[in-house]
Amino acid sequence: MVKFTHDGIRINGVERPLYSGSIHYWRTRKKDWRHVLSQIKGMGFEIVETYIPWSVHEYEEGKYDFGEIEEEKDLDLFLTLCEEMNLAVIVRPGPHINAEMTGFGYPEWILMDEEIQAKNPWGTTVLYPYATGPFPIPSYASDKLYEKTEIYFQKLKPILQRHCGGSGCICLIQADNETCNFFRDRPYIMDYSDCSKEQYRKFLAERYGTAAAMSERYHRNYSGFQETEPPCGFEEGDFSSLCYYLDWIEFKEYQILAALGRMVDIINRLELPVPIFHNCAYQNYTPVSVQRDEEIPGLMTAGIDAYPEPGDTAMLKERIRYLAGSSRFPFVPEFGSGSWFDREVLLTAEEERFGYLYSVMNGLKGVNFYMLAERDRWTGCPVTNDGRIRKPYYEMFSDLLRLLKDHEIYHFNRSPRVLILKDYDMGRLKALYSVMDCNSFSSNCFIKGPDIPAALFLPEEEPEFYLDRELNYWDDAWVKGLAERFDEEHEIYDYSDEYLDYDRWLPYDVIAAASGDIMDAKTQKCLADFACLPGKTVILGPVIPRYDRTLKSCEILKHMVEEGEDSGILFAEEPGEIGAVFWDRLRRSREYGCEDPEIELAVHRREGSGYHLLYIANLSGEEKTAFITCAEGRRFSVMQGPAEIKMEKDGITAQISGYTVAILSVEENV
Repeated sequence: MVKFTHDGIRINGVERPLYSGSIHYWRTRKKDWRHVLSQIKGMGFEIVETYIPWSVHEYEEGKYDFGEIEEEKDLDLFLTLCEEMNLAVIVRPGPHINAEMTGFGYPEWILMDEEIQAKNPWGTTVLYPYATGPFPIPSYASDKLYEKTEIYFQKLKPILQRHCGGSGCICLIQADNETCNFFRDRPYIMDYSDCSKEQYRKFLAERYGTAAAMSERYHRNYSGFQETEPPCGFEEGDFSSLCYYLDWIEFKEYQILAALGRMVDIINRLELPVPIFHNCAYQNYTPVSVQRDEEIPGLMTAGIDAYPEPGDTAMLKERIRYLAGSSRFPFVPEFGSGSWFDREVLLTAEEERFGYLYSVMNGLKGVNFYMLAERDRWTGCPVTNDGRIRKPYYEMFSDLLRLLKDHEIYHFNRSPRVLILKDYDMGRLKALYSVMDCNSFSSNCFIKGPDIPAALFLPEEEPEFYLDRELNYWDDAWVKGLAERFDEEHEIYDYSDEYLDYDRWLPYDVIAAASGDIMDAKTQKCLADFACLPGKTVILGPVIPRYDRTLKSCEILKHMVEEGEDSGILFAEEPGEIGAVFWDRLRRSREYGCEDPEIELAVHRREGSGYHLLYIANLSGEEKTAFITCAEGRRFSVMQGPAEIKMEKDGITAQISGYTVAILSVEENV
């Protein structure tokens, strides 16, 4: 029996942290498997992860190789070896796997099937312009794709079943991989295939019930849903035309959720007694939603991958805090260890360590390090393809695992007081208005190409409602400004959006909700209810909502804002407008403080432990001496350095190296 827990994973009644790392069995010589796995285990890992690539095992339609032709493809033997070595295994059978493989793990005969290919607005095949060669992108609406996928998965079924339950090694299975239209997630580039258009009309029928209801909303006349054609790009019009475009944006989200749901169903039919999870690529904006992924029946958790650049704390902070505020289990299924072949940077062991610990500091609970064992098209791992070690990386991981496991750091938890709710609808509006999609070099593809300014793709006329002018629709100027203000105050916060269940809001004292002219009635009502709770505050801005998502008048929050601060809602068109009274109240109840903007702090607690953990991160490249204020009667000891601590009146002085996370164990009331 395997299941996720609050802090990790329970296998056969024993809870353990979810720390794993990737090895690709088919890319390592069979004779080296045991040695490579032994080296991985030597670092302290008890769980490994592997893809199971369709294109490797079904090399021609109906012709399979599971070690009969090439011994490195013997999946059954690899899993048996993991069981002998007492290693649990996470399997990721795809069908999309990426893995730096041309075709992303799909067999060529699948990709070249016209019935399966996604289409652009002109009816031609959409390509993914991969560095090793472009390939056609499959349509998420193609029934044939799922039929062929299930045939392959059923071929895997007896192998996977042999290694599940009892003494079997498989502990988790992933449904698909980074389901986001192969990173071409802007709304007007795909999918206009016949099957996708049929799915679009089905979506409209589910939404409106009758063509008459849709006609009223669109201010057009339709006798049936079959007359509806999807927009091929934004054509400037008045406010009343927006529903037509918004429905297309939401259909893109619907299509991804439906695709992922079908993959979960296919895996469920394998009858494997292990949890199913998914990994989002990098998005926490339209068309992807961690919260809605986790609502899919049978899907236990959804994580987001992370591949930071050296010292890239901004991305890690935003992504990990979003997971902490949104997911059932804050998990990074792919956290970069080493680098792929056409990337221009390779992090040092110390740079990687900083990113890993900084993520734990910000709420990371589970992680799979991608990769631990090198292979073709990947380098910079602690273990080479033939089992030799790269000493700096190997020692870094050994020390990291020892720290995390020996001190049971995974049982300690943050308790931020602030939750920032991003405006998911603003992302939709910006996506709706962008005409960047038809440019092949500006479609979220990991390829080299001309850097064409996004400003050139915005509509010429100003819209009739507020539109955040940040050029990317996943950015939000108000959210960024407010987060910077909280950072200045050393106030810890999480991120989420309006799809987070209201019950998940309640542990926070402050909800800071980004808002435009459009906000659905349910979210407005939840914010109003939260503001009325004792000791709770809502910060709203930069615009007071006027409409719900159907563009009907909805002014629940407007009436409360007009009542003034007594309503529990602080309205701020700009974050700088938030009054001193609010900040003073936060400061008075803050446990630790620091005036240095390049020093970040976080407190993690474990009930009944008698002590808490104080994380101190130096975000600069230089050594710093930081004064940290705190209450008296505390005893500090260094759990993770390098750091030197000196007790002072009203606090401590901490000397900490650049790009370092120190962890202090703090006893109270001594």
